[in-house]
Amino acid sequence: MTVISTKTSDIELVIAGDLAGIGAAWIPVEQGIARWSTVDDPVGSWRQSLLVGAMPVREAVRKNLSTLMTGDGGTCELLPGVFAIGCVSQTRRGRCEGVAVLPTSELITEGSLSMLCNASKVDETMIRKFAMRDAIPPRAALPAITDLVRRLHASARRRIEEREAAHSVDRRLSESYEELHLLNSLIDGLVVGGDPGDFLVSATEELAATAGYSWITILLDDPGAAKVDDFVVHGHGAPTRAEVRLIAESASTSTATAVLDPTFGEIGLAAVRGGDRKLGTLVAGGRAGEPISSIELTLLASAAGHLGVFLRNAALYSDLDAMFLGTLQSMVAAIDAKDPYTRGHSQRVAILSRDLAASIGLPEAFVKTAHLSGLVHDIGKIGVPEAVLCKAGRLTEDEFAAIRQHPQIGFRILRDIPQIRDLLPGVLCHHESWDGAGYPAGIAGEEIPLLARIVAICDSFDAMSSSRTYRSAMSREKVFEELRRCRGTQFDPSIVPVFLGMDFTEYDRLLARDADGLGLSDDRRVA
Repeated sequence: MTVISTKTSDIELVIAGDLAGIGAAWIPVEQGIARWSTVDDPVGSWRQSLLVGAMPVREAVRKNLSTLMTGDGGTCELLPGVFAIGCVSQTRRGRCEGVAVLPTSELITEGSLSMLCNASKVDETMIRKFAMRDAIPPRAALPAITDLVRRLHASARRRIEEREAAHSVDRRLSESYEELHLLNSLIDGLVVGGDPGDFLVSATEELAATAGYSWITILLDDPGAAKVDDFVVHGHGAPTRAEVRLIAESASTSTATAVLDPTFGEIGLAAVRGGDRKLGTLVAGGRAGEPISSIELTLLASAAGHLGVFLRNAALYSDLDAMFLGTLQSMVAAIDAKDPYTRGHSQRVAILSRDLAASIGLPEAFVKTAHLSGLVHDIGKIGVPEAVLCKAGRLTEDEFAAIRQHPQIGFRILRDIPQIRDLLPGVLCHHESWDGAGYPAGIAGEEIPLLARIVAICDSFDAMSSSRTYRSAMSREKVFEELRRCRGTQFDPSIVPVFLGMDFTEYDRLLARDADGLGLSDDRRVA
């Protein structure tokens, strides 16, 4: 039996770090023998101290090791409330083995905590305090934890193998400055959220310039969520989509190879892969001079590998972005359901905020943030009673105070979501006024975040432009007149002229759609 040894320490560090997050200790196994580490901080690492430093646990692991290392790994209870999970996987270089040891809550309530504390020479009272503070899973969670542990082990092994493969490629390419320049250029382009189409074009340009190809093509089997063209061409004299497909099918490869085509001469091909899935083929040709060497093929394979990583990340980012936006839209829909007379208000404020930020000349990232902030600016109204939101008569002071709470409520709802933190100023401060007479904080001027100043004017514009339960919509001329009148008091004076000069075609279409069929009367309360 061959056992991994040269890179075992790397795997140990990775898997030990992963398992520490779920309260388990990792014991590597080599040639049927468990290798135990020392614990430098028995108080700070109390779980590690109990599970690794106690002789009863070590002895129990030794007795059960053959069972734990059977097949893909076994599971057993070493002591009351202490379990061992064996992890075995086969790699290209041999077997990778180890044992994850973790406590369950039964160790504290009915297990052998006192014995383990004595054996580990740690204070039981202190350990009990730590155990009560920390979340220790119950025995019932063991099946799920077992599956998670083995997934983490397999993932750590794959990461190390991929890292070794990448290092091997880098070593082979280290003699060529141009080749390294290409890889660095590709890596620099691997930006989450970047434009996938731009990256593919840039990658073909860099590869052609570095390796001397007159044309490069990328043929994707299924762009999917990556949202790019399935056929990218750089240079002159390249085959058509159909010709590239035939070439790729006749020279099926999982790495990189060179073929001699009667029409296009010598061609290099490399599979573009995303994990275990083939995403497409990178094809390069028209190279003058010497035949394609192993160096060029290695470079082609490396470029294809980076393309696969980028496309997979782009697809994942697109899926997450869509799911994130869908979640926000669902939350906004909940507000519309409470007050149908404001149907579509948040969506209209969102597109106005987006267009205003773009008209001001702000960066693309800020424009997107303005759009999302406008979408969720009223999310706090979820916490306002429907009787207050939908009341047709004049609001009492208490009811108006309840309405005024929605910025803080929205802020509290969203503040713990990392992806939404940039949106929070627009949610919390969109009712602040330039002269300091707004709420909730009464801040003034440029103390008000720019995002909130943008959302504020868009919010007010839509409120005046749409019919509500208490009044009919104002004409566009009167709305513009009101915005000019409030310039420098309620609104940022520098933003109002930009807003008045915008194109409202898309907004008017949404407004007409949302107002259709509501049949609002004119004799309602005044804002």
